Amino acid sequence: MAREGAPEGTLIVANTQTKGRGRQGRSWVSPPESGLYLSIILRPSCPPDWFPRLTLTAGVAVASAIQDIGLRPQLKWPNDILIADLKVAGILTEAVFDNRRIGFAIVGIGINVNTEPDEFPISCRSLATSLRLGLGKPVSRIDFLQTLLHRLEQWYGFFCTGAYETVVDAWCKFDNTLGRVVEVFLTEKRLVGVAEALEPDGTLLVRDKKGFLHRVVAGDVMHCRPES
Repeated sequence: MAREGAPEGTLIVANTQTKGRGRQGRSWVSPPESGLYLSIILRPSCPPDWFPRLTLTAGVAVASAIQDIGLRPQLKWPNDILIADLKVAGILTEAVFDNRRIGFAIVGIGINVNTEPDEFPISCRSLATSLRLGLGKPVSRIDFLQTLLHRLEQWYGFFCTGAYETVVDAWCKFDNTLGRVVEVFLTEKRLVGVAEALEPDGTLLVRDKKGFLHRVVAGDVMHCRPES
């Protein structure tokens, strides 16, 4: 649809997914009638190096919407939303670049809304949660979708008008990564160190055991227990 010229803001919502996908080609379990699985087409007028910022912006929007319904969300760099250290939502952002700019981007968001424990695969039941489990009561998917879209429009507006520092400040308030020992899986290596800061462009700064500071633009991050 994006390649065919669908306008910015085009929204696709699925009741379930048979091939739900996360980062690195991982599957995203999408049981029917229980979650929100959506993609939104964006056409930001910005250079390609701004692309990683879109994921962080979407993360702040999702966290803000979850906060609006009375929960305390956390953001795990770069694309996970947690409640009490358990994953409740994930974001997958992809883009096509055109003439030194972002031609279009698709922000995919999966949220466990009313998902019950037995709907999660056995392998991740101790790692995942849902809005319903967090609140102790069912959540209207339609009502939450409206809240989420309102927040997406708000925070995407900051992104587009150049007020990205506002997004970073908000992200840091929801942060669950900074100050922790992390293991970062990069394309060709593995990095272990302390996540020290988030730069204005969304880059994560990690200091390794030898004291060297690394700029991580993209990669899978796992929180580790501190060594004795």
